[in-house]
Amino acid sequence: MKIKILIVEDEFIIADYMQDCLQKLGYEVVGTCLNYEEAIAALEIQKPDIALIDITLKGKKNGIDLAHYIKQYYNLPFIFATSHSDKGTIDKAKQALPYAYLIKPFSEEDLYAVIETALMHFGRQQQKEIEQTEESPIIINDGIFIKHKSKFVKLKVEEIIYIEASDNYAVLFTASTSYVLKTTLKHLLDALPDFFWRIHRSYIINLHHLISFDLEELTVSTKTLPVGKSFYPMLIDKLKIVQG
Repeated sequence: MKIKILIVEDEFIIADYMQDCLQKLGYEVVGTCLNYEEAIAALEIQKPDIALIDITLKGKKNGIDLAHYIKQYYNLPFIFATSHSDKGTIDKAKQALPYAYLIKPFSEEDLYAVIETALMHFGRQQQKEIEQTEESPIIINDGIFIKHKSKFVKLKVEEIIYIEASDNYAVLFTASTSYVLKTTLKHLLDALPDFFWRIHRSYIINLHHLISFDLEELTVSTKTLPVGKSFYPMLIDKLKIVQG
């Protein structure tokens, strides 16, 4: 899927050049806006992945005003484009916390570099925010307390058959139900007893429920799960199986 880019630039020649460069680089230009008002409308309709914003737009509100609006209402990165690299302009622009700067005149290579840099910084920031909002499991003796329907409920760890990663969440499965926890498998594995073992990048199992296994899959209780090639030797070592 192509990265969708919104251009906010009031100089037609520069906007056309920017659009040509972006299309050659394989990006999708979803709109070219001349001012603050057009950009606000395009953000809602086009839903871009990233915005390229000229700082000195014509009208009552400039690119810095637009950047503050994006920060308040949209979760997407933006890049400031400007021919004014003086300290005063940059100091004002910094307050909006852009993900990169593009100094005019620029080349196709410059454009590619700032877009990829901005997307990288944005991705890292999103991951950091996810990690900071993880729900740390509360484990006391034989039970794990999980937030379920606005309150914490105790789940006996022995009842957990396996755990599956689902985006930024972990789903804990028992014989009768499942529980969703906003955390990573690594975070859970560090907190659980050592009879929980990772057998795939997306799965942790309770070894007490292990029924059978081979190089490609295993069965815990009545559930068959894949075994990752890199995880199989560690499973063998954990179970201390002598093959011969």
